[in-house]
Amino acid sequence: MLFLLATLPLLAAHPLIAKDTEENFAVGTCKPKLTSFTTIQDAVSKVPPRSTVLVCPGVYPEQVTISQPLTLQGIADSNLDQIVITVPTGGLAPNVTTNMLDGPLAVAAQVLVQNANPVNITNIAVDGTGGDQVCATSGTGLAGIFYGSGSSGSINRVRVSGQKANGQCGFGIWAENAGSPNQFVTIQGSSVHDIDNAGIFAGSGPTPTLAVRMKDNVVIVPGAAAGIVLNNVNGEITGNDVSNALLGIVDLGPATHVSSNNVTSTSFGVTLLAGGTVQSNDIMNSDTGVFLLGDGPANIQSNQITLARTAIEFSCHAATVARNTINDAVTGLDQVPATFTGMNTFANTGTIRTDCAAAAPRVSSMQAVSQKLTRLGLPPSKWGTPANPPGLRP
Repeated sequence: MLFLLATLPLLAAHPLIAKDTEENFAVGTCKPKLTSFTTIQDAVSKVPPRSTVLVCPGVYPEQVTISQPLTLQGIADSNLDQIVITVPTGGLAPNVTTNMLDGPLAVAAQVLVQNANPVNITNIAVDGTGGDQVCATSGTGLAGIFYGSGSSGSINRVRVSGQKANGQCGFGIWAENAGSPNQFVTIQGSSVHDIDNAGIFAGSGPTPTLAVRMKDNVVIVPGAAAGIVLNNVNGEITGNDVSNALLGIVDLGPATHVSSNNVTSTSFGVTLLAGGTVQSNDIMNSDTGVFLLGDGPANIQSNQITLARTAIEFSCHAATVARNTINDAVTGLDQVPATFTGMNTFANTGTIRTDCAAAAPRVSSMQAVSQKLTRLGLPPSKWGTPANPPGLRP
């Protein structure tokens, strides 16, 4: 972002330069006319609800909990525009427990939003370096930004990186809502990288009560289990660049629309458990472009799938698959049901396989993904191995 700050006129027009008003407070010394605090935690705890907390450039080694509606916004000053929350000297402590996986997991969240809405976070970096929770023995995960149940808001132009935990329990951005009322979280224009489990995770209970909008994010997570995981949520996933994960985008529910994303260099580009829409995506250099793990109202249409061992793996599950363009695939469509009638375009593609065996029964949540990948020779113990799609061809 420093290129935006090259001249003083640009600084004056920068959208993150806020006016000094009674509703604004500062962290640091760059806004002398405002009431200011020395730490982010002190500010978000003491300002009135719905205030805006303007954070001056600098490094803030602290663990932050936000429990009231407000805006946390990094601002530029003197040609500087990096506001970085880092791991404090004493390390991170578990401060939230999630039940969105296959059992409870205690999580040390660097920024925790707890029972508050809306909370909007803009132009903040969260660096998890040094925050390893050794989850293989402690049972505690690590997250950069965590929106807990009962919270809503937006995450815009943030950077989240370095959330790696011995035992592969590091998450970049996490949003969940386990009950009612419904909540909504937007994640937009952000960068997520160097994470070892999932770059972005969004989850809800059996009845979806979380709606998400993820747009124009860059998620690069070499060696991670997944780039983006959607666990029974509603929403739109569009315009994101996801690369270098075992699973690029995983949709475990029927009500998410995955469109116009670029998914590159993954083992499985887009994985569907219970339906959903996958439309107009570019999926490149992946072992399997689109992977169906269960029956459901799945619509896979108008995607460009290039350089894959298998472009679309049906696993004998029914789906609407049409108007996709498949180029340079060993197998264009694999384990296709006998009832399939969709029309797609193929080039430089070896074969279409219709030798369909009985589809495996579907189980819930990430168990299905784990079980299926284990049968394919990729048990969870190997999920940390970086994807290497260029070496996939026999």
